[in-house]
Amino acid sequence: MAVDRYVSDIESRGYHTETAATLIQEMIQGEDGRRIALTDLSYTAGATAHSLLFRYPGSAAGCRTTASAAAAAAQKVLNVTDAPVDPAGNPVASGDDIAYQLPDGSWEFNTVASLSTKAITLTNNIAVAVASGARVVVFGVAADLRYQKFAAAANVTTEWSNGGDMVAIAPKINRGDPVILESNNATNDGFLNRAVFKYLQV
Repeated sequence: MAVDRYVSDIESRGYHTETAATLIQEMIQGEDGRRIALTDLSYTAGATAHSLLFRYPGSAAGCRTTASAAAAAAQKVLNVTDAPVDPAGNPVASGDDIAYQLPDGSWEFNTVASLSTKAITLTNNIAVAVASGARVVVFGVAADLRYQKFAAAANVTTEWSNGGDMVAIAPKINRGDPVILESNNATNDGFLNRAVFKYLQV
């Protein structure tokens, strides 16, 4: 599929590294009514092979819920309508990645610290007030297997590109959702050199 005829916007990320064993994560904004395609990716692994994951939220109701009440900025509690679960169907727990939509349509990413029924306590304060009814999506963790995977061999730079066509795309059920590009960055430092995402009107 030649994607450029359907592209409404492009998001690109450049050089990013972290100390070995610290995840390299790029949080990519969703765009209402659009699907996100990864069309270009370049990564250098050190002396250890790394795994890169193109992660997206689960499809269950608890992975795709809404804020049941407004949440003010500078607090950590987000109340949701459905019992929140990770993509494997378990109640959300410490370390699960989550995102919630802000009034301007953008997404704020955060991490779950704990759960009490439908009240999620977040690791970081909410930066911008969340309105009642705002969309909330749960990514969980890598072990929940909600991703497309790329293998980066040790001691080389690996390129994934298809002439501007799709390398990976979130399924149709994720239309409008944000995504996460993540490297496990295990044992030896890795380097994300380039990643290009396109928003498709399909």
